[in-house]
Amino acid sequence: MTLIVSACLFTSLLFVANGASAAIEQASLPPQQEEELVPANLELTFPGPVDLARSTAILLDAQGTALPTGQPFLSGPEGSIFKIPLDPSMAPGLYILDWRVLSMDGRSAEGQYKFRVDP
Repeated sequence: MTLIVSACLFTSLLFVANGASAAIEQASLPPQQEEELVPANLELTFPGPVDLARSTAILLDAQGTALPTGQPFLSGPEGSIFKIPLDPSMAPGLYILDWRVLSMDGRSAEGQYKFRVDP
């Protein structure tokens, strides 16, 4: 399996933001080495620190069924990268990550991140 990320991954992002500190800057899957089939984490990057305790991410398959992920965590400057661990045995198909992030200053953003795992 290789991971194919669909159409810049921003086509389905929806924002509900009251200011710049909660707006997403980048959504990405880290570069993979050939032997890795599914990336370890999906990453959402924001311009400021994220409130991890009040932020959520739900991974859905193409039928809308919620799938397990690892516990989200923060990295990067001031905790501005929201990372969601993925199951390395994900089957081929379309996936959607529904996310909602609250910044440390109380502003929020939410959206969907679509990606595909191909055989």
